Amino acid sequence: MKNKMHNNNKTYMAGLPGIRIAVTIPLMIMIIILLSGCATQSVYQKKGISLYHSGEYDRAVEYFERAMREKPSTAIKTLLFKAKLSSYYHHLALARSYSESDKKDEAVKEYKFALGIFPDNKRLADELLTYLNPEEKKPEPFKYTIKPPVVLDVDTSEKMLLNLRSSPITKIFKVVGKSYGINFIFDKDFRDFVYSIEIDKIGFYEILNQLCMVGNAKYRILDSSSILIYPNTTFKKRTFSLRGVKVYYLSNVKAEDAKKLLMTVFRDQQIQVQEDKTLNSLIIKGTYNTLREIEKFLASIDKGKSEVVIDIEILEVTKNYINAIGLNYGDTSSPVSTITAAVVDRVVDQDGNVTETIKENPKFSDLKNTTFFLTLPSAALNFLESDDKNKIIARPNLRGIDGEEIKFMVGDSVPIPQTSFASSAGGGFNNIPVTSYQYRDVGVQVKITPHIHRNNEVTLDVKLTINSITGYQENFPIFGKREVESVIRLKEGETNIIGGFIKDEVRRGLSGIPWLSRIPILGKLFGASGKSIQQTDLIFSITPRVIRRVDIRPEDEEPIWSDIQTTAQSGTREPSERTPRGFTPRRRAGNSVIIAPAKRRAAVNGISFFTLRLATNKKLASLSVSGSISGGKAEIEDVKTEFFGSRKVEIFKNTSASSFDLGYTFPPEGMKSGVVAQLKIKFHEKGNYTINLTTVSAIGTDRQSVELTGTSSEIEVY
Repeated sequence: MKNKMHNNNKTYMAGLPGIRIAVTIPLMIMIIILLSGCATQSVYQKKGISLYHSGEYDRAVEYFERAMREKPSTAIKTLLFKAKLSSYYHHLALARSYSESDKKDEAVKEYKFALGIFPDNKRLADELLTYLNPEEKKPEPFKYTIKPPVVLDVDTSEKMLLNLRSSPITKIFKVVGKSYGINFIFDKDFRDFVYSIEIDKIGFYEILNQLCMVGNAKYRILDSSSILIYPNTTFKKRTFSLRGVKVYYLSNVKAEDAKKLLMTVFRDQQIQVQEDKTLNSLIIKGTYNTLREIEKFLASIDKGKSEVVIDIEILEVTKNYINAIGLNYGDTSSPVSTITAAVVDRVVDQDGNVTETIKENPKFSDLKNTTFFLTLPSAALNFLESDDKNKIIARPNLRGIDGEEIKFMVGDSVPIPQTSFASSAGGGFNNIPVTSYQYRDVGVQVKITPHIHRNNEVTLDVKLTINSITGYQENFPIFGKREVESVIRLKEGETNIIGGFIKDEVRRGLSGIPWLSRIPILGKLFGASGKSIQQTDLIFSITPRVIRRVDIRPEDEEPIWSDIQTTAQSGTREPSERTPRGFTPRRRAGNSVIIAPAKRRAAVNGISFFTLRLATNKKLASLSVSGSISGGKAEIEDVKTEFFGSRKVEIFKNTSASSFDLGYTFPPEGMKSGVVAQLKIKFHEKGNYTINLTTVSAIGTDRQSVELTGTSSEIEVY
């Protein structure tokens, strides 16, 4: 018997001696399809994803850019942007860390790398410019906008010496007023008493505050040269204190919240506050000093809140464990694959076809050399365990404000029918069913409230909820819920992982020849039993990144003192700005030595003080000043030069009855401006005097001569 063996449905692969493995052609087609499906992602894209998950964002950007050049797509473009964003935050965090550690070169390198990723980021460019030039980009100090209606004409830089024993307090006020050219007016209820005072090198407002404190009095500036002194009583303060109305427009804090703070903090100042919700402003009535204190207080609290971007990754981890053991009998049968025996003769013709012929008279003894290969109908012995891949449910980037709740939900809304009965007519029975639907969210819900700290840390109030449908009962869904609430504190860029939302489903099965497969132990030969365990877990990855911080300036951290009279609070102009009565100031050069006051009145045989102030736009290494007094008999009793603090300045001074010579050698960093001397002068005769600076010369730190001009002072002695 001859048969041509053309096996078109099977391909034989060589294996161990005496073994052949049969692989069907449909199976090979399936493998090819799977391999072609896996090849849809390019090599660059796969490598970029791997590098991104391992934290190598810079290299991931390179591979995603190559993938874009090779085959552009929206998916690759999204991956490229996320990689760039992660790389940007990474280098920005390094730059700030290096800057805090005073590693300037490393910090500048990281700043420039981050700026190269997003060149149009103006905020980062300003931050780098501020870091490179800290002196050029200093924040402007706080400036009061409230100006007094009357400006007192007093030189605050002028100091005086006062020594009076057992004198009426009103007389002490008048002595101070004559020295500074100020008239004091006393209320009829002001109580006069005897007081002794001894002070040296003290300014006008320091003396005024001291005398008012001792006399339990307040003062009111009437005009540029007059001050009213009145008792510190509630009635008198209500009558004489300067009060005004100011509208404060707010940008960030709500007007009603600011009003609550003001009414608590400034309760003793007896202010009147009304909010305007339309303009988000406050209308406040109070005294001059109180309005200025409120202005600075509101500037300190009316700040933009910090903002944070929270990167969230919700990962579903599903593991399917399938264990099967036994014989699995399929639905189709296959013929005997091969019979190879010594009773068969093989003949190969010229075309390569193989024909097998069974011997006509085989001997039984030939069977000892026979090898049999037999495949049972689709039977296989399985020991299988599989593990499914993970699945990313969502990867949102949430931006929020400090203290405000952020909500995110991914899932569906499931309608739940609710039936109620109503009557068809008034007074009838409730027999008509009315069905309404209430929707309930099913999926993953995230609620996060960030609290941003000044040390680049973020506290997160996290609430994670998972609602799911676990089954049905009488066509109504049964809902399952898994929830966790936590408060965590993370550094900027630090990642926290929350897991444990585990759900297990166990299924068992049995397949095989009926009845025979259920026989204990032997049943494994006639069937297969299976056990499937499906375990689902949700893992949350949370990473905060601060993108805006509260603008806290140095003056915001300083206290706001109440009822303190200073130069600015009293509306007094600086010496260079004030205009003495009947005196027109000279036009001064940019580099000069100024005598202050420029004009004054003094009592004969009284002590007067004059200040020499240096004002230049160049740093000086040395300075030489000479001057004299003309117009009458005067005496320079002392020249004080203790105005340089801890700076080591070499000083030469020489004085005579009416002239003086001063020489200064400054430290290497030089000096540009400040008080250099104070003259203590006594005038022995009435008349008009002039203090002139006869010689003023200086050398700069660059060893070049600096041209300086000197001013003069006119004194009327009475």
